[in-house]
Amino acid sequence: MSFIDNHNVTTMRTQHILIFSILFLALGCKEEKLEPLSKGGNAPGVVTNVSVDNQNGRVVLSYDIPNDPELLYVKAVYEIRPGKQMESIATFYNTSVTLDGFGTTDEREVKLYSVSRSEVSSEPVTVKVKPLTPPVQSTFASLDFVGDFGGITVKFANPDSANMTIGVLTRDANGDAIPADMYYTSQKEGDFSVRGFDDSERWFGLYVRDRWLNYSDTVWKQVTPLFEEQLDKSLFRSMKLPSDANLFGSGPIANLWNDKVQGGSSSNNTWFRSANGSGIPHWITFDMGVTAKLSRFVEVPRGAFDELNLLYSAGDPQLYEIWGCTEYNPDGSFDGWTKLVDCEVVKVSGLPTGVNSNDDILRAQEGHQFKVPLDAPPVRYLRVKMLQTFGNADYCWMAELTFFGQKQ
Repeated sequence: MSFIDNHNVTTMRTQHILIFSILFLALGCKEEKLEPLSKGGNAPGVVTNVSVDNQNGRVVLSYDIPNDPELLYVKAVYEIRPGKQMESIATFYNTSVTLDGFGTTDEREVKLYSVSRSEVSSEPVTVKVKPLTPPVQSTFASLDFVGDFGGITVKFANPDSANMTIGVLTRDANGDAIPADMYYTSQKEGDFSVRGFDDSERWFGLYVRDRWLNYSDTVWKQVTPLFEEQLDKSLFRSMKLPSDANLFGSGPIANLWNDKVQGGSSSNNTWFRSANGSGIPHWITFDMGVTAKLSRFVEVPRGAFDELNLLYSAGDPQLYEIWGCTEYNPDGSFDGWTKLVDCEVVKVSGLPTGVNSNDDILRAQEGHQFKVPLDAPPVRYLRVKMLQTFGNADYCWMAELTFFGQKQ
C-alpha cells in the first residue's frame, strides 16, 4: 500500500471516530425545559367583586383576589379588535389590571383568570367592558389641513399625549393612494408641514395609527399648495442700524448668505460672529433685496463640518427670534417690526453641552429648519435677535441662513 493509501485509511478512521463521538454526545444530551415553580396542585379561587373603569382607549379592572397562598398572578384575556387577542397580567400584590390598546368604543368581553405558581388557571370570570373614545379616534377627529408652501400644513390635537403616527397620503396619476409622509408625535397638540409638491391642485389624505396598529378612517380633501422657491441670496445686503450689535472683525454678516460653511478658523468667510460683549439680547439686521412672504428658513451652525468642538457650545445659538418688516425706523428701534418666528435649537441626542452624538452632527450639517407661520406678513428687512447660546456667551455665530417663500 502506498503512502497515499495509508494516509486515506488514517483519514477515514479519524472521520469515523468523530461521527461516533457526535452521535454519542447527541444521544447523551437531553433538552432542558423551564418548569413551573411547583408541579401539580389545584386551580386557585377566582377573583371577586370585579369593577370596571372605562377610560379613553383603555379599561382598568379592579377586583378582590382569592385568599390562596398558591396564587401567583391574575391574567386578563381580551380582544382589541376581531382576531387580535391580548393578555394583561397583574401579580398577586395588585388588585387591579389595566387593559390597553382598544381602537374603538365597541362593547366586548374580558375573561379574568387566577393563575397558581404551578401555572394552573382558574375558571374564567367574564366581564363586559366598553372603552371610551380612544386616542386614535379623538386625534383623527381633530385633524385639519390647509394648503401651504410646497404642500400642506396639518394641525392636530392629542389630549391623551398618546404615541401616535399621522399618515399623509396623496394620489398618483391613476388616482391610487400613495404615501407622502409619516409624522410621529406624543404632543398634546401641534402642527407639521409636508412639502415637495408643485402649485397644482391635488388630493391629500390623512389617517391616524396607534402603537397597537389600530387605524382610523382616512379624510381626503383637494388642496392647492402655494408656490415656494429659495430666495436669491445675491440680492441680500448687510445693514447696520444704531441699536445693532457690533461685529467680530473676521465675521461679517454677508458670510451668512455666501453658501460657504467649511473652512474653520483658518478662513474668514465661512461664518458670521458678533463681537464679544454684545450682551443678551442683541441683534443684527439685513436686507433681502425683495419683499417676500416667507415660508421657512434653514440655519447651518458654525462648526457643523469642522471645528466640531464649537458645535452646540460657546456662541452657537440655542434660542433666538426672527423679526421682519417692509419699512424700518432708522433709529434702530423695533417700531414697525413683526416677530415672525421663535426659534429653539434642540439637540437630537439630549446630551449635555460639550458631548455630541453622530445624530447631533448630522442634524447640524443638514441645518436646523424653522417654519414661518402661514399668517405672517410679507417682509423685506430681517432681524436676528439672539436670546441664548449653548455656551451662554454674550456673542453669537452662525455659518449660513437660507430662506424660502414667495416673492411679492
